Formats: sequence, C-alpha cells, structure tokens
Amino acid sequence: MRPQTLDTLPRVALVATGGTIAGTLIEGSETWAYESAQRSGESLVMGIPGLLRRAQWHFEQPYSIGSQNLELAHMLQLRAALIRLLQSPGIDAIVVTHGTDTMEDMLYFLYLTLPAALLVKPLVFTGAMLPSDAEDADGPANLSGTLDFAVQCLPGSPFGCAVPFGLYMQGLFTPAQHVEKQSTAGFDAFDGPYSVLPNANWFNNFTALNPPTDVGMLGQFSNLFDAGTQAHPLFEAMEVPVVFCTPGNGPLRQLNDLLNRKPASVVVAAPGHGNIPEACVPVLRRLLLNGVSVVRASRVAAGGVERGGEFNALNDFEEGVLPAGTAGVYSESGSLSLSKCVVYERLRVLARSLIGQ
Repeated sequence: MRPQTLDTLPRVALVATGGTIAGTLIEGSETWAYESAQRSGESLVMGIPGLLRRAQWHFEQPYSIGSQNLELAHMLQLRAALIRLLQSPGIDAIVVTHGTDTMEDMLYFLYLTLPAALLVKPLVFTGAMLPSDAEDADGPANLSGTLDFAVQCLPGSPFGCAVPFGLYMQGLFTPAQHVEKQSTAGFDAFDGPYSVLPNANWFNNFTALNPPTDVGMLGQFSNLFDAGTQAHPLFEAMEVPVVFCTPGNGPLRQLNDLLNRKPASVVVAAPGHGNIPEACVPVLRRLLLNGVSVVRASRVAAGGVERGGEFNALNDFEEGVLPAGTAGVYSESGSLSLSKCVVYERLRVLARSLIGQ
C-alpha cells in the first residue's frame, strides 16, 4: 500500500470551544481544581505525539469558555461556523472539542437546527473529564480516537460507515440526539444506553438498540435561522424556566411569580411519571390561558413522561384542541431529558411565534 502524502491526508477541521479538554490544573492546588478553556485547539493537537501528521488540519476557535458559561449566542455562533465548514469543499470531516457540562444541550440544539442535507461528512464532538495536564488526562485519547473514527467514516472510505454526527468519548460513540451526561464525574460519564462501538457497523448496532423515536427530527427547526445567524434577539430573550416540584410551597410560589413574567413556556419537573401536584393545576391553567405553554416532565432521570397515567387535568390545552393562538400549548416531554426538553421547547415556541406552528 502506497504511504499517504500530505496532499492525500484527510482534510480535517478542528473547531475548539474551550472546556475541560483545554483546561489546566491550578498551580499549587492540593486538590483537582483546574481552569477550563486555557489552551487552543492547535496546541491540543500539537501536544499529542504524531497527531499533527495524521491529517491536513484546519483550526478554528469561535470562542473559548468553560461550557457551564454557554449562552444561546454561543450556540448560534458554533452552528454558523459548522454550516460554513459543512459547505466547504476543502473540508472532509469536522472534529469539535467542547466542555462536557453542556455537551448535551449543544448537540441536541445542533441536531434540531443544522440542515439535514448538509450532514454528509463526519461531524464528531469530543471532550474530557480531566484537564489537559492531569496525570491521567483523557483528552488526548478522546481526540485521537475521534479523528480515527471520523476518518474511518469518510464518504467513499473502504469501511463503508454511515456518516456520524454525535459524540466520541472513552471509546464509544453516541448519536447527537441521544447524548446525555450520566454522571458528574468518572470517565464513563457519557456511557449511555444508546452508545455503541465506533466501528463500521455503528449505525446498525445503534438501530438494534431500539432508540426512542420521539426526540424530534434532524434539522426540524433549521429554517428558524439563516446559515450565518450569530445573534437572534427573540430567541435569546425567550424564557423557558424549569419548575422543580418538591414537597412544600416552593413550586406554587414559582408558578405564581411566572404569571407576572409570562415566559414563553414553563417545564414542570414533577415527581414520578410527571405527576403534577394538584395545588399547581389552577395556576398552570391560568398560565396556559395567558398564552404560556406548559410541558409536563419528570424530575426522575430516566423513563420519560408519556401520555396516560393518572394526570390528565390539562389535556384540554393540547395542540389542536383549542383554536390556534388562543392559548398556550400543553404537552408531555416524552423521552426527552429536562435539558433537551428546554432546548426543544424554546425552538418550538419560537417556530410557533414566527410561522404559526
């Protein structure tokens, strides 16, 4: 086999956004304390032996933050950069380094808003649970493995992979719409029920897991923003709070406060199978009548909220029951996590306000 030359190496864009993978330990600290977003994407690649020589690299850094500081404007900025790179004939694959705190939020937002027709080249995110200079730093292996997987799945490659869009971490790949941080610590924090080995059969293996289908459609809200949109005042101003139901008067007070603010929508994280406390129902009805949408979700991490069960007090506000525009819309979260539910609801309400959906 003829060795690859510089001209025949894959053309890979590395888009760095900060995060723990680019973090460094705080000098003199006796704990694991560190500062995220201290290194550029180029320095990360150059710090891994041999990685620079495995691709024709193109480096971009739209911003550099710890991902707990992620704002909606950052999400739009990264989307615009990725669309430009997906459209570029000079780029074969895209690797994105991102903080793990809001990896789920970012990937689900992109899943719903990137035009599906553009996703014809690998777009794979990665991150790290330890900073770059920690003794057991996982970032180098994650970044190297992400490159291997992306190159393996290039269109026309001998492996014949489906084109991936999602997250590579710790030797596993998770499609974008199913990425969830399962733990606050540990290398296996993103090992979820729909994670698969990153090989030529990844898509078939993923499909065999029977993943939920109520997570929205790829590119469902791509028409809400232009390709180059980096700021959207209405989208950024929209409020979608989560009211977390616990025993006591806290949830009721929060809902009453929302009557004055009139957010775009409210997600109610109720106990069990989304069993909203009876005391909250009258206030929720008032919110709905005032045009505020309501999503019934669960504070339980897994299982989701499907229709049925003992709670049906707000079913008369479901989509299509009342004339369009007369009130807010009531819905259930289905299999979506709380963070995904907020992302989806923000986009759904924006679509409804802009184009009458």
